[in-house]
Amino acid sequence: MTQQLQLEELFKQFQCSHNVCERERVFTQIVLHLQPILFIKFKRMGAAEEDLKDLMQEMLIRIYLALPTFDFSMGIPFEHYLNCIVYSMKKDFWRKKYREHHKQDTLVNEYIVTYQSNHITKRTEEAFIKQEQREQLKRSLISLSKLERRVAKLMLLDYTQIEIAKTLGVKDKVVYNTIQRCKMKMKDYLTKYYEPMQ
Repeated sequence: MTQQLQLEELFKQFQCSHNVCERERVFTQIVLHLQPILFIKFKRMGAAEEDLKDLMQEMLIRIYLALPTFDFSMGIPFEHYLNCIVYSMKKDFWRKKYREHHKQDTLVNEYIVTYQSNHITKRTEEAFIKQEQREQLKRSLISLSKLERRVAKLMLLDYTQIEIAKTLGVKDKVVYNTIQRCKMKMKDYLTKYYEPMQ
């Protein structure tokens, strides 16, 4: 109780003092009296250690701004005003925490959606490019003879030279020469096709 009276007296001294140095001295005493009380109140509301300093600082700024205009003649103790500020700050604190948490969840979800969208887009583009390449290879087979076309199709199916020779019933040397002609003709066709695009 005596601490409350001392605090009330300090509040009144602060309000009555017109000297800036005197006000600072009195406010320093007020801060020394209030810090442990406010620390306990904010700790009780579940504020994290890193948030306590910010809450304390904001509370002291509000007190500093409210003291010069507070009317002590109405009989309402200043501590009642302090409790109202603490309650208000508690609500603001939890609203802010909720907004930050919600914003963080939203950002994470947005990142996930963007990542998945980019991933799907990339796969779609890759599939389209592969399909286009397959079609170009098939078109390049048009310029080949019947034997060259059969050899090229078997090569595209990953047959070796020996397997192609056995499948077609021809010598290895014939398959080798046919592969070389296929490469040259297909290269010419694809070069002519891609040059106008660049």
